[in-house]
Amino acid sequence: MNFSFDASKASQVAGWFLQQQGGRMNIMKLIKLAYLLDRLSLERRGLPVLGGDYFSMKNGPVISEVLDLINAGRLDGMETDWEKFIADRQNHEVEIRQPPGTGQLSEAEQMLMAETQARFGQMDAFQLVKWCHDNCPEWHPLSRGRREIQVEDILSAVGKTPGQIQRIVQREAEFRQLAELLN
Repeated sequence: MNFSFDASKASQVAGWFLQQQGGRMNIMKLIKLAYLLDRLSLERRGLPVLGGDYFSMKNGPVISEVLDLINAGRLDGMETDWEKFIADRQNHEVEIRQPPGTGQLSEAEQMLMAETQARFGQMDAFQLVKWCHDNCPEWHPLSRGRREIQVEDILSAVGKTPGQIQRIVQREAEFRQLAELLN
Protein backbone atom coordinates (compact mmCIF):
# COMPACT_ATOMS: atom_id res chain seq x y z
CA MET A 1 0.00 0.00 0.00
CA ASN A 2 1.21 3.50 -0.83
CA PHE A 3 -0.24 6.89 -0.10
CA SER A 4 -0.83 9.26 -3.01
CA PHE A 5 1.98 11.73 -3.63
CA ASP A 6 1.18 15.41 -3.07
CA ALA A 7 3.29 17.46 -5.51
CA SER A 8 2.12 20.84 -4.14
CA LYS A 9 3.20 19.88 -0.65
CA ALA A 10 6.51 18.60 -2.05
CA SER A 11 7.33 22.03 -3.47
CA GLN A 12 6.40 23.70 -0.20
CA VAL A 13 8.33 21.22 1.95
CA ALA A 14 11.42 21.49 -0.27
CA GLY A 15 11.17 25.28 -0.31
CA TRP A 16 10.82 25.43 3.47
CA PHE A 17 13.82 23.13 4.07
CA LEU A 18 15.85 25.12 1.54
CA GLN A 19 14.98 28.37 3.31
CA GLN A 20 16.11 26.84 6.62
CA GLN A 21 19.44 25.94 5.01
CA GLY A 22 20.13 29.38 3.53
CA GLY A 23 18.45 28.77 0.17
CA ARG A 24 20.76 26.06 -1.19
CA MET A 25 21.23 22.41 -0.25
CA ASN A 26 22.85 19.18 -1.34
CA ILE A 27 20.21 17.09 -3.15
CA MET A 28 20.90 13.97 -1.09
CA LYS A 29 20.34 15.94 2.09
CA LEU A 30 17.01 17.28 0.79
CA ILE A 31 15.93 13.78 -0.24
CA LYS A 32 16.77 12.41 3.21
CA LEU A 33 15.00 15.27 5.03
CA ALA A 34 11.86 14.65 2.95
CA TYR A 35 11.96 10.91 3.71
CA LEU A 36 12.59 11.47 7.42
CA LEU A 37 9.69 13.96 7.53
CA ASP A 38 7.31 11.38 6.05
CA ARG A 39 8.69 8.70 8.38
CA LEU A 40 8.10 10.92 11.43
CA SER A 41 4.61 11.79 10.20
CA LEU A 42 3.78 8.10 9.71
CA GLU A 43 4.98 7.42 13.24
CA ARG A 44 3.02 10.26 14.84
CA ARG A 45 -0.11 10.53 12.68
CA GLY A 46 -0.33 7.30 10.69
CA LEU A 47 -0.15 9.22 7.42
CA PRO A 48 2.66 10.94 5.52
CA VAL A 49 3.09 14.59 4.61
CA LEU A 50 4.16 13.86 1.01
CA GLY A 51 3.31 10.22 0.32
CA GLY A 52 4.42 8.49 -2.85
CA ASP A 53 6.61 5.50 -3.56
CA TYR A 54 9.38 4.72 -1.09
CA PHE A 55 12.53 2.89 -2.18
CA SER A 56 15.75 1.56 -0.73
CA MET A 57 18.72 2.78 -2.73
CA LYS A 58 22.47 2.58 -2.15
CA ASN A 59 22.52 5.78 -0.08
CA GLY A 60 19.42 4.98 1.95
CA PRO A 61 15.67 5.40 1.66
CA VAL A 62 14.07 7.87 -0.75
CA ILE A 63 10.67 9.09 -1.87
CA SER A 64 10.82 8.31 -5.58
CA GLU A 65 8.74 11.29 -6.69
CA VAL A 66 10.91 13.75 -4.75
CA LEU A 67 13.99 12.30 -6.43
CA ASP A 68 12.26 12.59 -9.82
CA LEU A 69 11.33 16.21 -9.16
CA ILE A 70 14.92 17.04 -8.21
CA ASN A 71 16.31 15.24 -11.24
CA ALA A 72 13.78 16.38 -13.85
CA GLY A 73 11.80 19.24 -12.32
CA ARG A 74 8.54 17.49 -13.16
CA LEU A 75 6.63 14.22 -12.90
CA ASP A 76 5.19 12.33 -15.83
CA GLY A 77 1.42 12.72 -15.92
CA MET A 78 1.22 15.06 -12.92
CA GLU A 79 1.01 18.83 -12.77
CA THR A 80 3.57 20.35 -10.42
CA ASP A 81 4.74 23.81 -9.49
CA TRP A 82 8.22 22.56 -8.56
CA GLU A 83 10.07 24.42 -11.34
CA LYS A 84 8.42 27.68 -10.34
CA PHE A 85 9.94 27.49 -6.85
CA ILE A 86 12.98 25.18 -7.05
CA ALA A 87 15.85 25.70 -9.51
CA ASP A 88 17.32 22.84 -11.55
CA ARG A 89 19.99 20.84 -9.80
CA GLN A 90 23.57 21.94 -10.34
CA ASN A 91 26.71 20.43 -8.83
CA HIS A 92 24.69 18.09 -6.61
CA GLU A 93 22.69 20.99 -5.16
CA VAL A 94 19.33 22.65 -5.60
CA GLU A 95 18.34 26.14 -4.61
CA ILE A 96 15.14 28.02 -4.06
CA ARG A 97 13.94 30.37 -6.82
CA GLN A 98 11.21 31.91 -4.72
CA PRO A 99 9.54 30.84 -1.48
CA PRO A 100 6.48 28.69 -2.21
CA GLY A 101 4.90 29.39 1.17
CA THR A 102 3.29 26.73 3.32
CA GLY A 103 -0.40 27.19 2.51
CA GLN A 104 -0.96 23.53 1.58
CA LEU A 105 0.62 22.32 4.83
CA SER A 106 -1.34 21.93 8.04
CA GLU A 107 -0.07 23.33 11.32
CA ALA A 108 0.72 19.76 12.43
CA GLU A 109 2.74 19.15 9.24
CA GLN A 110 4.65 22.39 9.75
CA MET A 111 5.47 21.35 13.31
CA LEU A 112 6.78 18.00 12.00
CA MET A 113 8.93 19.88 9.47
CA ALA A 114 10.36 22.05 12.25
CA GLU A 115 11.06 18.96 14.35
CA THR A 116 12.76 17.22 11.41
CA GLN A 117 14.86 20.33 10.75
CA ALA A 118 15.83 20.65 14.42
CA ARG A 119 16.84 16.99 14.67
CA PHE A 120 18.55 16.49 11.29
CA GLY A 121 19.12 19.90 9.69
CA GLN A 122 22.66 20.31 11.03
CA MET A 123 23.81 16.97 9.60
CA ASP A 124 25.46 16.87 6.20
CA ALA A 125 24.25 14.52 3.45
CA PHE A 126 26.54 11.65 4.37
CA GLN A 127 25.79 11.91 8.08
CA LEU A 128 22.10 11.59 7.14
CA VAL A 129 22.89 8.59 4.92
CA LYS A 130 24.69 6.91 7.82
CA TRP A 131 21.87 7.79 10.23
CA CYS A 132 19.30 6.26 7.87
CA HIS A 133 21.43 3.14 7.35
CA ASP A 134 21.75 2.70 11.12
CA ASN A 135 18.22 3.69 12.18
CA CYS A 136 15.77 2.84 9.39
CA PRO A 137 15.32 -0.95 9.46
CA GLU A 138 12.83 -0.70 6.58
CA TRP A 139 15.79 0.19 4.33
CA HIS A 140 17.66 -2.69 2.66
CA PRO A 141 21.33 -2.36 1.64
CA LEU A 142 21.89 -2.31 -2.11
CA SER A 143 25.01 -1.77 -4.19
CA ARG A 144 22.94 -0.52 -7.16
CA GLY A 145 19.34 -0.17 -8.30
CA ARG A 146 16.39 0.16 -5.98
CA ARG A 147 14.00 -1.96 -3.94
CA GLU A 148 10.51 -0.87 -2.94
CA ILE A 149 9.83 -0.12 0.72
CA GLN A 150 6.27 -0.92 1.72
CA VAL A 151 4.49 1.64 3.92
CA GLU A 152 3.60 -1.24 6.21
CA ASP A 153 7.33 -1.86 6.76
CA ILE A 154 7.89 1.79 7.70
CA LEU A 155 4.93 1.68 10.07
CA SER A 156 6.26 -1.49 11.69
CA ALA A 157 9.77 0.01 11.98
CA VAL A 158 8.42 3.09 13.80
CA GLY A 159 6.60 0.90 16.33
CA LYS A 160 3.06 0.50 15.02
CA THR A 161 1.36 -2.73 16.01
CA PRO A 162 -0.11 -5.08 13.38
CA GLY A 163 -3.60 -3.91 14.39
CA GLN A 164 -2.66 -0.24 14.02
CA ILE A 165 -1.08 -0.94 10.64
CA GLN A 166 -4.20 -2.77 9.48
CA ARG A 167 -6.39 0.20 10.52
CA ILE A 168 -4.10 2.68 8.73
CA VAL A 169 -4.13 0.59 5.54
CA GLN A 170 -7.91 0.18 5.73
CA ARG A 171 -8.43 3.92 6.30
CA GLU A 172 -6.29 4.75 3.25
CA ALA A 173 -8.17 2.21 1.10
CA GLU A 174 -11.48 3.77 2.17
CA PHE A 175 -10.15 7.26 1.44
CA ARG A 176 -9.08 6.18 -2.06
CA GLN A 177 -12.50 4.64 -2.75
CA LEU A 178 -14.18 7.86 -1.65
CA ALA A 179 -11.84 9.94 -3.80
CA GLU A 180 -12.61 7.71 -6.78
CA LEU A 181 -16.35 8.14 -6.26
CA LEU A 182 -15.99 11.91 -6.02
CA ASN A 183 -13.92 12.12 -9.19
